[in-house]
Amino acid sequence: MAIDFFKSEKILRLTPVNSETKDIANNILVGDVRVFPKLSNVKVESLSELWEMKFDSSPSTYALYVYALYPVAYLLNAYESTEDPRYLDEALSLALSFIEWEVKSDKKINKKRLKILFGDHAVSNRTQALCYLVCGLRNSRKEIPSEVLSVLLKNGEYLADISNYSHYNHGLMMDLALLGLLNTLEGIELEYPAHLKESLVTRLKYSITRDLTEDGVHVENSPGYHFWMLGFLGKIVQPLSSLDKPLHLKASNSLTKASEYANHITRPDGSVPAIGDTHAGVMFKPSKGLSSKIFPDSNQVIFRSSDDSVWAHFGCGYKTHVHKHADNGAFNLYYKGQDIFIDPGFLNYESSEDSMEIKRSSSHNTVSPKGQSQIIQKIGLAGSGKSYTSNLSESRISGYKKTEALEVSLAYIADYEGVDIERLIVWLKPNVFLIYDAANSASKPLQQVFHLDPSLNAEIGSGSVSLTDQAGFQVCEITQHRFTEQESSIPGVSLEPCFYAEKFDTKVDSKRAVFETSSSCFFTVIKLGGKEEPAFEIDGIDGLSIRYIFSGDFKKIDLAQLKAEISF
Repeated sequence: MAIDFFKSEKILRLTPVNSETKDIANNILVGDVRVFPKLSNVKVESLSELWEMKFDSSPSTYALYVYALYPVAYLLNAYESTEDPRYLDEALSLALSFIEWEVKSDKKINKKRLKILFGDHAVSNRTQALCYLVCGLRNSRKEIPSEVLSVLLKNGEYLADISNYSHYNHGLMMDLALLGLLNTLEGIELEYPAHLKESLVTRLKYSITRDLTEDGVHVENSPGYHFWMLGFLGKIVQPLSSLDKPLHLKASNSLTKASEYANHITRPDGSVPAIGDTHAGVMFKPSKGLSSKIFPDSNQVIFRSSDDSVWAHFGCGYKTHVHKHADNGAFNLYYKGQDIFIDPGFLNYESSEDSMEIKRSSSHNTVSPKGQSQIIQKIGLAGSGKSYTSNLSESRISGYKKTEALEVSLAYIADYEGVDIERLIVWLKPNVFLIYDAANSASKPLQQVFHLDPSLNAEIGSGSVSLTDQAGFQVCEITQHRFTEQESSIPGVSLEPCFYAEKFDTKVDSKRAVFETSSSCFFTVIKLGGKEEPAFEIDGIDGLSIRYIFSGDFKKIDLAQLKAEISF
């Protein structure tokens, strides 16, 4: 069925039409309700129970997507794909039930749910769902109830009101919903106040680039949100072509930049790492044959080999605390289609212990004073005099260099109380990484974490961890070395239990290798692959000078000199 979405199909179709569409809608008709793709269905006797239903788990998340009218959108998907009026009629009935309930003064929900109900995320999404309903009703030549139109105009006022506007990702949701709403109102020839359009144009001139760094990376510390931004730009380019030509050009340029980062952060097999608040299992198109690249404004280095065997991510620094984990200095590693060191992703939007634990430094591949987690400053940019153009702490990527034989990057981690740490990553191509961690204080033991992919088997040796795959083949060896004469022994190592988010609201057990030293530094060798890869051996250490044998050749590297050469 061809529904006229008034150039806003990508905005208004809140949920996808796919092979499951009809089954999802049929289940809703009998009270087995899909609320969100990553949440389990809920059972109700009557669909109107949804508004005040008590949910056993993730209550805030369930409430958000119920109030966003996702069930209405799922029913409309089925109407669009089958032309069966039952689905349209039920979508209208459910929407009217919500509209009637929304204005009641005696709603039986707590203050937190009331805030969600009238919050920017829910209002934006249900505006999109109601516009989708309007398009469906118009397509079927059915009358559009005045209650629906009144709510849409009211929502338009909310979305256009700067006092409701978020200067983070939710602001983009509001812009997106308002753009879809205005196109819908113009499509059905319903007059609306001129200031709605004026507000949208004014905000978009800023917000199209507001949440991207100069090098085109989303500021909210999570690839998942970058791909949301990529989708946002893709959705608004066509509608803006008729609304405002300069804005259309600006959005197109931003889309080009954002696409470059999207290609680099995506692994060769198309998978997206679950860094920060990124859902596990996010996929993009496979990215083949790319070389390494630094994104200096966003404090990220992505190491990539042209044969697609090595992909690694090194990040340090942040421009907003939103969706930020305590992960400055984290190093994630992927080799020949296999995750080696993983980021744990995020569990849910609740404030439970598990949801907090997964964000702490001990869950990430970084270095810390023992027992400390990074302190991430929570600064609201609106009215603070700060902007996304500068970091909110001293943590940053402070150097990068690439040659034919090696690549190197330096990070400065400044978010621990009383201790700053420099982390130097050296990639000796093709299959060896060196990590040098140095703290400016030895008052506390240092702890170094490697969060291991659960498919790997780990065996502890003397200051080392050997990782093998399920077939028993070695895929990685982590080895610590004495680095100064003052060290009485190599760092100790243990395997500790931890967990990662296999999918939204589902945690799975995993392990982390934890090295500990009483010195102020670590020197770590990470050798990828087994006997089939070039052999590597440390020949000697003199100060910060490392002698090694690689593929039978004797070589030397001076870490102090290297740091000085690459520092910005």
